[in-house]
Amino acid sequence: MSKGQKPFFQLVGNKSARNSLNQKGNTMYKTEANRIIVDVADIDIKATIECGQIFRYEKTADGYTVKSGPHSCDICTLGDTVVITTTAVDYFVNFFNLDRDVMRAKRELSRFPELADVLEACGALRILHQPLFETIISFIISANNNIPRIKTIIGRICAEFGDVFPSPEQLSELPCRRLDALGCGYRSQYISDTAKICAETDILNRMYAANTADAQKMLKTLPGVGQKIADCVSLFALGRLEVFPIDTWMFKTQRVGMETESQSRTRLMEKYGAYAGYAQQLLFYYYAILRKGQI
Repeated sequence: MSKGQKPFFQLVGNKSARNSLNQKGNTMYKTEANRIIVDVADIDIKATIECGQIFRYEKTADGYTVKSGPHSCDICTLGDTVVITTTAVDYFVNFFNLDRDVMRAKRELSRFPELADVLEACGALRILHQPLFETIISFIISANNNIPRIKTIIGRICAEFGDVFPSPEQLSELPCRRLDALGCGYRSQYISDTAKICAETDILNRMYAANTADAQKMLKTLPGVGQKIADCVSLFALGRLEVFPIDTWMFKTQRVGMETESQSRTRLMEKYGAYAGYAQQLLFYYYAILRKGQI
């Protein structure tokens, strides 16, 4: 394991305990050799994968191929189940957060009338649990960028390392000129400097252990990381559901009066509380993907 990296997944119980109803999260799934089978009511794969929280995926004839760190899976809907095929079963149980009760989050948010159409349209969108370093770099690349181009750049970086997302040490050794050639542009120096900091210090471990405010302070010391990227990393890698990233879509659709982005963020976090991040992803998917910008 690389210096500064924390074990990504923690096993919840043993495999036999997960072969039926998960008592911790009330998510219906079971594991088999090289497969995870999930009740279709517990995961909307299109909403989960295409809501802007992940970039290493491709559509297939039946569903999607998803990659994370050194692992990959194929995910598709078969009747009333979703089947995830992978050699890294435990990794993807954690990656798809199958021990989290999505229905509880939806019930909590259903008391907000303005979310009624959004909740109905988005189904069981799940907030993923992604590797911290990969998420930081991915969202540095996302700045002033669009999803197809972000996916292309990340894919090129992974191709440099055998189609695996590099460790901080590996990425820190890639020259900026090579990052430029891969399409990173002005972000190349940010990526290189951030990789070096993560390789040479224990900042990643300290983020895992810190509260949200302190973790975000550490994130914002990294080159290229501002409030929006810090919020995205907190939500998608650290599991801090109380944050509400403000991007162009959120500011355009959720702003009240002459609010600044910071004021909108504070108001929406206070309003939606412990499920603010979940509300944000539902709203983003609804306005940016399903309605394609038609407000």
